[in-house]
Amino acid sequence: MNWKHGGSISDNNNISYKISPTQSRPPPPAVPLGTCKAPIKPFRPYYSVTISGGGFSNSDNGAALNREFQNCGATTAWRFNYFDAPAEDGTEWEAYGQLPLFISSHCVRRAIRRVGGFVDNQC
Repeated sequence: MNWKHGGSISDNNNISYKISPTQSRPPPPAVPLGTCKAPIKPFRPYYSVTISGGGFSNSDNGAALNREFQNCGATTAWRFNYFDAPAEDGTEWEAYGQLPLFISSHCVRRAIRRVGGFVDNQC
């Protein structure tokens, strides 16, 4: 569940929990959005992949995206960071990882789609 906008839930013992946000947030994006960059840097045997996103992967600290990245090859230097406030473009987090050069050219795109992310041809 995504609790950034608050909400409540009850358990089987008739105990109710209420989450109240500590700051105002804009409404969540209507559709998943984001950017992906994977430049090839000379003399390095890997792609440096940076993904910014919003409207998906909002509550698992990037675990699902990392699992999908592992299907592309041995991911190294994985980082996932939530922003304190959404960026101007609506993105809420950034992920970074290094992937081997010899992967399918569409693997990162498929990984983003499999976790419910944006669909475009950026990566």
